[in-house]
Amino acid sequence: MKKPIILFAIAFGTSVRDVLRNDTYKHLKDNKDLDIVILAQHIDEQFVTEFGDDNIYFEQLIEYKASIVERCIGYLHRGVLRHKCRTIDLGNTAGNTFSIDIIKPFTGFMLKVFGLANINKVIHFLYEKLTSAKLYTDVFEKYKPNQVIVTRVLNYSNDYPVMRAALKYNVPVIALVSSWDNLTSKAFFPFSLDKLVVWNNVMKNEAIDLFQYPESDIFVSGIPRYDALLTYDRSQTKVQFLKYVGANLNKKLITYATGSKTTGRTKVDPKTPEPEIVKYLAQCIQDDIISDSQLLVRLHPQADVEEYKNLLNMENVILQVPGEKSGFQDRLFSYTDDIELGELMKHSDVVINLASTITIDAALFDTPIICINFDYFGQRELKYSVKKFYQFDHYAKLAKTKGFTLANSLDDLISKITYQLANPNDLKTERLDIVKQQCLYTDGKSGARIASFLLNAIR
Repeated sequence: MKKPIILFAIAFGTSVRDVLRNDTYKHLKDNKDLDIVILAQHIDEQFVTEFGDDNIYFEQLIEYKASIVERCIGYLHRGVLRHKCRTIDLGNTAGNTFSIDIIKPFTGFMLKVFGLANINKVIHFLYEKLTSAKLYTDVFEKYKPNQVIVTRVLNYSNDYPVMRAALKYNVPVIALVSSWDNLTSKAFFPFSLDKLVVWNNVMKNEAIDLFQYPESDIFVSGIPRYDALLTYDRSQTKVQFLKYVGANLNKKLITYATGSKTTGRTKVDPKTPEPEIVKYLAQCIQDDIISDSQLLVRLHPQADVEEYKNLLNMENVILQVPGEKSGFQDRLFSYTDDIELGELMKHSDVVINLASTITIDAALFDTPIICINFDYFGQRELKYSVKKFYQFDHYAKLAKTKGFTLANSLDDLISKITYQLANPNDLKTERLDIVKQQCLYTDGKSGARIASFLLNAIR
């Protein structure tokens, strides 16, 4: 009797961390009554050694460009969703709403007359009838998978055509939604997804409200990437950690966790402001405006290292570049990189970021959080301002916890850093509310829950 086969589409380095490098994959891999096919964008000897076994097969995921028809349907979908979703209405991070502004009267009329549920049905019908599966038919013919797992299928990422092929071959598709903002920022494609796995009830409600996705087909798992941080049993003391990163044992540790190279970048401001902000903070530390402190700058996996090279020779500044370059479009994090992040969040005295998931990371370890809420290059209208990030659906919901502080200018940033360093227990209860809202589970078993759910689904 043929063993069941699960096919994983891994399009990003973050998906390697979130899916393959935790108990989701480990439990499935250890089940020898199951075969697994991994379609990945980057496969080398190290990748095969780490994730391979007798029941594991590897195939290459290739670059995908959406057709004109697909782009037009996606454009119409975003135009409709903007009326229900503040993130899309503000043009996401780039603030570009020109194209959907053109059709706003039309999409508003459609929504009023037909309702979102009916429009979503039409959108799904258009995808099924006007687009086709052009890739991976050979893979599906070769392996005949019983279940397909995707993590993105957003903005026609490279795992989208795998989902299309699964629809052609009538194979159930389960999406492990990869981040808390995906459902509201990317115009999700649920038309051929049999099940959704989400982090928390906030995301579950978004899937229901925006896409009328059946509640019975949504599984709430907790955040699998946190399992390692919550179960790691060789935690360093603060002194050990400061020595490990080369920091001064007698100074407070201020951490700035950057976004990607496009964070805060718009047609008005073609460069991200974050390198300038961290340079300013570093200078304030050197000039003793922020006293008895040091700055550690941890780069996002899609940040441009060159933009931060000027920090290397500055006193009391540490530049941390986690991960390594790979065939994925983002740097590939190792297990050690993830543990290092947890240790950093735990032992920092304050964590600063620009509307990043790092806010949740820091809250998990009860570390004070400051978020950048000003335009470094001059005041901008809202759709080109970083201030709009806190009106995005996912961050607006997070803000209801009041678990982080907004810095509204450079001077305010310095003032709030000084205050948080002196008052580390301020907003302690509110930070716990962030964990309750976003993490849901803190038992370190989210990956195991997902594996159990996938096994039950394939049975």
